[in-house]
Amino acid sequence: MAYCAACGTENAEGLRYCIRCGAMLPPQPGTWRMTEEGQRTQHGSVNQTSPPLTYQPQVPPQYRASDGEPIHPAIPALISFIFPGLGLLFVPNKVGLAIAIFIGYAVGITIYSIVAALLLFVGVGLCLFLFIPVINVLIALHSYDEAAKASNGKYQPILFK
Repeated sequence: MAYCAACGTENAEGLRYCIRCGAMLPPQPGTWRMTEEGQRTQHGSVNQTSPPLTYQPQVPPQYRASDGEPIHPAIPALISFIFPGLGLLFVPNKVGLAIAIFIGYAVGITIYSIVAALLLFVGVGLCLFLFIPVINVLIALHSYDEAAKASNGKYQPILFK
């Protein structure tokens, strides 16, 4: 494994460029590279006469969590009203919950719409279709509350404290 000198990302053997930042990786032992004059040169070989180079293991850089302002809870709520659950993608550590809500909503609304369409012939189905916007509002309120909880007390949740 080769580490990128620019960003510290661990890259697979044989790659010439970093998969994260695109910087050129140092040549691996035994690889061929073209020089600027167009001649092939080998970096390292099996029968080296000089002692092998010793490389210091590179440690990936440590990143701090951002100390920026927390996102206002209304933004995830608005996004979740239109695309249920996806507003939580902007709240730290809630990506899994966002995807679960969105997939659950898509599957649930599909089943719910089929049942409502079947019951439409009976006359009850129209009432069931009117309940769909209520589900969107409840998901938007849940997204607001989750974003407010993630703001470390800057914003207060509406429903669940």
